[in-house]
Amino acid sequence: MENIITEIAGKFISNLLEIIVAGGVLAQIEEGFLRESKACAARLVGAYAEKVDAEIVSDRSARREAGYRVERRGDERRIQTMLGEVSYRRTYFQKVSGGYEYLADTVLGVDKRERVSSGLSLSLVRAAKDMSYAKSSFYLTDGTISRQTVMGKLRQSYSQKPIAGSRRQVAELHIDADEDHVTMVGGRKSIVPLISIYEGIDKHGKRGACRNVFHISEYGKSSEALWEQALTEVESRYDLDGTRIYLHGDGADWIKTGLEWFPGAIFVLDKHHKNKAITSMTAGLSPPGRVLFNTVIRRVLSSGDTVSFDRITAGVCESLPGRTDKILQNAAYLKTHIAGISICAKDPSANNGGCTEPHVSHILSSRLSSRPMVWSKRTLKQFAPMLAGGDVCKTPQPTTTSLPTPLRKAAAKAKRAFRNGTAGLPAPSAIGALPLSGKVTGTQILLKRFA
Repeated sequence: MENIITEIAGKFISNLLEIIVAGGVLAQIEEGFLRESKACAARLVGAYAEKVDAEIVSDRSARREAGYRVERRGDERRIQTMLGEVSYRRTYFQKVSGGYEYLADTVLGVDKRERVSSGLSLSLVRAAKDMSYAKSSFYLTDGTISRQTVMGKLRQSYSQKPIAGSRRQVAELHIDADEDHVTMVGGRKSIVPLISIYEGIDKHGKRGACRNVFHISEYGKSSEALWEQALTEVESRYDLDGTRIYLHGDGADWIKTGLEWFPGAIFVLDKHHKNKAITSMTAGLSPPGRVLFNTVIRRVLSSGDTVSFDRITAGVCESLPGRTDKILQNAAYLKTHIAGISICAKDPSANNGGCTEPHVSHILSSRLSSRPMVWSKRTLKQFAPMLAGGDVCKTPQPTTTSLPTPLRKAAAKAKRAFRNGTAGLPAPSAIGALPLSGKVTGTQILLKRFA
């Protein structure tokens, strides 16, 4: 083992020196150093795996007592990791109880069907939250992993919400609810809901930021199940006694269901949808007339005066007889939610929220629908919670403490061998002479110390 470590370390140092001697700009040097560092680490991991296998094979008495006998030696295993490809050879054992097993793989926690390590899989999925499958593979593995493999790893992962701290009391909570419209395989359209919960908006000049915001997104869940999850997560963070809750949205049925799960919550029509309906009502009028009607409609809606609103609607229809159906459709929408509009004039706190469109745009649309792409139900069920802020996790891998005694002993012996093997690292004199002339420089001293 000492010779193996010495050989790997010696080759690593030699390669680093070649990069420096070749010269070049800093970007070229750091790229070369990073490449060689990862390659060296990959070789060490492979050497460690082979050492574990050798220790298992050599401990005959303990291995036979555990019910394993050698079936075949020298089977190669290649697995993609964060370090690059790790290659090693191991022994195939037959179990007395029936079946076969690579015990070195068991010690390392490598599944027999895995071609990508758990660490690399998690990194690929986390990268896929912000970029395409192909780009995540390119940035992490130089494109070695296929897009289909990245998608498969995403489907095998799950999202885990951060553990909430102690429950707090706040004066108000704002809940934004909206959805992203996505294209499914086959061309059918579907929606991915998003619920954003925060304590109000902090102003920074002209810009605002939601205070302590967190998001919930689940694809395929019923509205009842989705709001039950939202209530559970809110109650795990907040003591709601005395808290005023504002529900912002466009008034869709699934959003109104949230009022049943948050008793006493006040519905506020999202300003984006309010403005969109008003603009659609007065489209087609001359610019001066449009400005006048828009101003009057907003004032009437803020006061909650439905009688005056009906009169104004009739006036717009009279001015634009060809758009009567569209005008009445938008007027009916505004009148239905007039209480959710007028609350903003009566209660100033109701204006301290309502960021549904920006939330959907930044959390979901930027990855799901901003560019032409299609999704499957299976992928969206796993992906939506991750986009909403859940940490990407995989099924926990077995630890050495859960292994049979012979395997734990083999792993411990391999670790000791590696620790003892560091004494065999090349001495400074093994580096060789640098092609430099003149007196000894700080560079030479530094490199020898590094060795």
